[in-house]
Amino acid sequence: MKATMLNGTLYIDEACDDVSLSASDRGFLLGDGLFETLPVLHGAPLWWQEHRARLTQSANRLEMSLDPVMLEHTVSQLAALSSEANAILRIALSRGSGGRGLLPPEEARPTLLATLAPLPDGLAFQDMSLATSIIRRNAQSLTASIKSNNYLDNVAAAQQAEQAGVSDALLLNTEGKIACTTIGNLFSLHGNRLTTPPVSDGVLPGIVRQQLLTLAPQWGFVATEASLSPEDIKKADGLFMTNSLRFIRRVTAWDDHAYTAAPDDPISQLQTHMRDYVAKLTGVTI
Repeated sequence: MKATMLNGTLYIDEACDDVSLSASDRGFLLGDGLFETLPVLHGAPLWWQEHRARLTQSANRLEMSLDPVMLEHTVSQLAALSSEANAILRIALSRGSGGRGLLPPEEARPTLLATLAPLPDGLAFQDMSLATSIIRRNAQSLTASIKSNNYLDNVAAAQQAEQAGVSDALLLNTEGKIACTTIGNLFSLHGNRLTTPPVSDGVLPGIVRQQLLTLAPQWGFVATEASLSPEDIKKADGLFMTNSLRFIRRVTAWDDHAYTAAPDDPISQLQTHMRDYVAKLTGVTI
C-alpha cells in the first residue's frame, strides 16, 4: 500500500496519483523547501523526535513556517497505516506558493506533503562501494547542513557513481577533506576508534550519525568528530556509511582501494549492536 497526505488530506493507493501542487509552489520552482526520510517499522516511526527536531530547526533557520499540529497529525496518520509492515515515510515542507522572484511572499502558506511507501527487504546493512566524485561540497553553504530540496549536486554525483559501476559517490569538500556520500555520513575505523567528519566540513548532521556518536561508548568503541583526508581513510581499518534507512553499510571498496572484512569484525559488531538497539526500540528485527 502507498499513501500520501497533502496539507492534512489523506490519499491512498491510486488516489495518490491525483495529488497535485500549485504551479507556483516554491518548493518545486526554486527548491525552497526541506525534507526528512525515516523508516516506519510496524507502525513505529523510528527516531521521529530527532527527525522532527532537525526539520523544525532547519525551518527556523530558513524562517519557514511549520505547523507542528499538522505535522504530528500527518506522521501519526501515515504511521498507523503501516502497523503490520515496514515502510518509508518521506516528509517534505515547502514555503508554499508565491509570486515571481526569489524573495518569499509576505504571507506564505507552506505546503506539507508526506508519502508512505513499502520499505524494501534487504535495504539495511548492505555492503557498498564508493568512487570519489568530481563534485565538491561547499562547507560554507547553508544547504550543506540542512536537508533541503536542493539536491542537484547529490543527484549528479549519484549518476557519476552509477556510470562508474559503484554503489555511491564519495564527496570531498572544497578544501579536499572528506565530507559524505550522496545519501549518508561516513565513519572511518581505526581499531576501536570511530571518526566522522564534523558538521563544519560540509556535513549533514545525520540521525544515525548522532546515534552512533552517543551509543558507541556503550558498545566498546570510542567515537570522535574530526576532519578526515583521503589519506586518512585509505589507512583506515574500515569505512562505513550511515543513514536512517540503511543504518550501517560497510564500504568494501573506494576507488582503487579495497577494505578487508572478517567475521565478527568491528563493523559487524556495530551492525549487530544497531540491529539489537532498533529491535529494543520498536520490537522489529531489521
